[in-house]
Amino acid sequence: MMGLAGHTVGVIGAGNMGGAIVAGLARASGGARVRCFDTDGKKSEALARDFGADVSRSIGELAGASDIIIIAVKPDALPSVLKELKGLPAGRLLVSIVAGASTESMEKALPPAQKLVRAMPNTPALVGEGMTVLAAGAHADADSMALAEELFSHTGKTLVLPERLMDAVTGLSGSGPAFVFTMIQAMADGGVKTGIPRERALLLAAQTVLGAARMVLETGDDPAVLRGRVASPGGTTIEGLHALERAGFSGIVMDAVEAAALKSARLGEKK
Repeated sequence: MMGLAGHTVGVIGAGNMGGAIVAGLARASGGARVRCFDTDGKKSEALARDFGADVSRSIGELAGASDIIIIAVKPDALPSVLKELKGLPAGRLLVSIVAGASTESMEKALPPAQKLVRAMPNTPALVGEGMTVLAAGAHADADSMALAEELFSHTGKTLVLPERLMDAVTGLSGSGPAFVFTMIQAMADGGVKTGIPRERALLLAAQTVLGAARMVLETGDDPAVLRGRVASPGGTTIEGLHALERAGFSGIVMDAVEAAALKSARLGEKK
């Protein structure tokens, strides 16, 4: 892997995800210099104050001073950003985290043969536990992908997949944190219902989900196998699992992922 040292990363958009990327790079020892720009100057100034990022006064200024440029804006702001980047100096790497925007559609508005990588991170990047999926544009080479992978490794885990799967990724890991938050809230509510104080029930629920996720990742075992080890014959866990499945829990979660993926596809068709 090439390494980010010596590179300057410019982040357009200082919202939650843009801020998470800046924070991740700040945590990396010997990493890149970071610049940021946001139409809301207070957001850029906050990143400068908290993480030592340099503030650019315009997209053009940021692009001129950065060799890796991350577009972290809302979808409705993308056309104006791409217009500003139309005269982008050669050799820059662009990384877009804009939901629903394909590399093909963006490349039409960019200089010829522009290196472009599409990324789909998720909100746990804010605490360094994100999941980011990367897809290469038509002109992104191996070095481009290596740089993008290292960049997002500072906010969590990375995975490279074909761009045709990005809508599915959006439904699973992009929207997924909200599904898990809902489950944590419901588990905590169950604890409260059975007599545990709210604050302690929330800790029990959140740590249980965190621990279970780490077991899946670190053991490499199938979740069904891990579940079977908890569910003793005639015990409390199998009773609870029966209640979940009687209510259609697995099917509901699958439906939620599919619904979010289909919505992502519809949003992409509008661009």
